[in-house]
Amino acid sequence: MTASSESATFESASLETTSFEDRYFSGAALYGDDFDAARIAGWYGVAARNLEEEFARTAPDRPGYRYEYHALNHRHAFRFLAGRRFRQALAFGCAAGDDVAPIAGQVERFLAVEPIERFWKSDIAGTPVEYRRPTLGGRIDCADGANDLTVCLHTLHHIPNAGALLAEFARVTAPGGLFILREPISTMGDWRRPRRGLTANERGFPVAWLEERFARLGFTVRQRRFCSFPLTERLGPLLGVPLPYGNPLLVRLDEAACALTRWNIAYHRDSLRRKFAPGAAYYVLERATTTPARP
Repeated sequence: MTASSESATFESASLETTSFEDRYFSGAALYGDDFDAARIAGWYGVAARNLEEEFARTAPDRPGYRYEYHALNHRHAFRFLAGRRFRQALAFGCAAGDDVAPIAGQVERFLAVEPIERFWKSDIAGTPVEYRRPTLGGRIDCADGANDLTVCLHTLHHIPNAGALLAEFARVTAPGGLFILREPISTMGDWRRPRRGLTANERGFPVAWLEERFARLGFTVRQRRFCSFPLTERLGPLLGVPLPYGNPLLVRLDEAACALTRWNIAYHRDSLRRKFAPGAAYYVLERATTTPARP
């Protein structure tokens, strides 16, 4: 992308419908990943002044929040940690730590990066935790290789400069350490228009884009597991299960449906047929034995 197109407004980019779709809906490039500081601020709807602090104050709140993915996380990620202990685990975008609470007994100390300060506390399920704020640029306030486990579940797709943050995860994860990621693997619709139940800019990731980044950053894929078949969340309430991804049986059914339809994975799902495919993927990754240079 040229310097002039980088500085173009979102509105002007959307006028070039064909080139926009060819570039972003095809999965050839990730929308937002090359934004400068001003456009990153615009993504979050904040002013270009005091960027880090404004981001922390305006991050979306979730009143009445109840964590709903325990069975899904266990099936596709946490069970692969059995028998291991971790000196320090980074929990990125973890809110009050409900997502990582099931593995707290294996962790000596958590470092949490979370913008909403009312979620901050002193421990996660009895394990000490230190909370820090995120930054718009993606920089994590943490020493190189300080964490032997990094966990980021369903957060990265809200962040424009995702590539920079993946590089930070590589930097702060110790050689031989593990990185667990769960993210949507489709565009989640055309984000140039309002989408029901979604924020204005969130989008998923092309599988090929993710895996190319992992390889470049020195991560080896130990597990790749597809999940979130589109009918699973509808099936749960029909069976009297309000949180289907908290139910081990429905998680197994979801896993089977994803195995049968993984051949149909497409990044931009603009037809009914294309929607019948896994909606997200888990990765359990291992860092190489050398720490990459700072980005």
